[in-house]
Amino acid sequence: MPLWIAAIWGLVGSGVAEALNLYAMMRPSTESKGRWQWPWRDRRDRPIVLLAVSLRTFAGTGLAAAAGAGGVADDPFATFILGVTAPLVIAKMFDQIRMLDQSSGTELDTPEGHADDGA
Repeated sequence: MPLWIAAIWGLVGSGVAEALNLYAMMRPSTESKGRWQWPWRDRRDRPIVLLAVSLRTFAGTGLAAAAGAGGVADDPFATFILGVTAPLVIAKMFDQIRMLDQSSGTELDTPEGHADDGA
């Protein structure tokens, strides 16, 4: 499969994953009184959210293109699936990163909801 076709299928797959992710974040909540909201709380957060979406889409496109060029994925469905999974795996990896409180330098809660005791 030509590189550009693999990249397009990866882009389509990444676009599908990001569209579903944005849709899930835009659902109405009790906090918004049943109205649909964009996934950012403040207009200043919008560029960061859009940058993250763009980077994950780019990663899915690149992974699918590399797999297509390397002969690992030689059909459209395989490159589409690589495009879908790359943003999801990247988002999950970043969910696992521990955040530090900038003011005190202490570790905040882990994604599981409890502080890491180091054991």
